[in-house]
Amino acid sequence: MDFRLGGSRGCSEGGVTPMSDQSDSRGKSGVLSQEHALLGAALEPAANGYLEASYYGDGSQEPEAFDQGAALCDVGSLVSTCISGKEAAAFVSAVFTGPVPFAGQLVCSLALTGTGTVVSPALVAGIGPQDFCIWAPAETAEGLDSWLHGIAAIDQDGKAPYASVAFEPGAPFSTMLAMVGPQAPQVLGDYLARGVKLPAPGTLSNISLDAIDTVMLHPQIPGASQKDPHNHAYLMVIPNQKVTVLWRSFLSFNSVTPVGTSAFWGWIQEKCPGIVDLLDEPTKPQTPQDLHLKDWLRPTEDFIGARALADGQIP
Repeated sequence: MDFRLGGSRGCSEGGVTPMSDQSDSRGKSGVLSQEHALLGAALEPAANGYLEASYYGDGSQEPEAFDQGAALCDVGSLVSTCISGKEAAAFVSAVFTGPVPFAGQLVCSLALTGTGTVVSPALVAGIGPQDFCIWAPAETAEGLDSWLHGIAAIDQDGKAPYASVAFEPGAPFSTMLAMVGPQAPQVLGDYLARGVKLPAPGTLSNISLDAIDTVMLHPQIPGASQKDPHNHAYLMVIPNQKVTVLWRSFLSFNSVTPVGTSAFWGWIQEKCPGIVDLLDEPTKPQTPQDLHLKDWLRPTEDFIGARALADGQIP
């Protein structure tokens, strides 16, 4: 698995989709479902049909891990899509509210309708000059996918500005883990070769963790102070055949605590409550102002929905 930062079509092997042939009446099992069950997790179906660890035990102690140690969470239900083509940069500029990321840059962004309501939040990564990869929550991923394909298919008077834009699903054989908390850099640093550093806020890079190739993302939350160690999260895209090894290895640290998705999104709500409000009611028309997400908008106002926001023409 290699994003090949700066290369052509480098995102074709860098996405995240938990895959398993097993399922039960509750949903489909992910790669780590058995590991979660052994730890006493409550497995509940995510919006994409996969079982996720919502919490362990009664979950009451999990929020402390974000403040005092390192919280480890399986966030494999995030849905990844790769975007490429000679008009890909122009397309990303039009459909997302954040700046167009250069290769190796990671941007928190929104996709808006023409009337200025939010379709979905997304992490948008630059892989090459015309190659990008996005991650979206399962709750809004299907709507985002339909919206992106609709914009790409626009044809006005025989002109199709995004005709070359192509979409590919993220790699179906990888899982994403998140590690959050003041001890996370120290834990992850133990896996790095001498001289290798973790990605800086707002970037991603190919990182080898004890000879296991991963892609590591370090989102920079708009409006959050990067001087506060509690605001840092590291997201790791790990090959399925290696993710169990790393999961168990991470948990060998006394400072690392497994947390469920309920606690993870609770942490997101503290940092950026509008995102969770959106996911709670994904079909409700809401603007960035409604969700207090104005920091997610670039100032140039040349993206879809910007004119409606500026004119106050919100339905």
